[in-house]
Amino acid sequence: MKGQSDSKISQLNTPYARQVSNQKTYNRHVHKRRCQRIIAVFLVIFLIFGIQIFQSKRTLADINGNIRHAQSQLTKQKQKNQQLQRQIKLLHNPEYIQQVIRAKYNYSKKGEIIYNLNY
Repeated sequence: MKGQSDSKISQLNTPYARQVSNQKTYNRHVHKRRCQRIIAVFLVIFLIFGIQIFQSKRTLADINGNIRHAQSQLTKQKQKNQQLQRQIKLLHNPEYIQQVIRAKYNYSKKGEIIYNLNY
């Protein structure tokens, strides 16, 4: 039955029908081209923003790495500073100074004899 109904329908081949058909084809072509251009513009914008986001994340990671490195250096320097402060306090103690001088430079008190057991 489909074959019979198709044969009963025929298209008009008048100048007006051709003009309407051509106009519809042209409108579809223009619409399709316009959609392609809009999609291309959005893709370019998306690509630009994507690259900027990627670069900013990479820069942020580099800066965070620098911060971690600087914080570890700061911690080491603070520990060294505390050690030096303790050493300064010890150097203000006359007994400690006397101990250091005796051990390092082999000084002795009057009447003392120093035996060096190191080979």
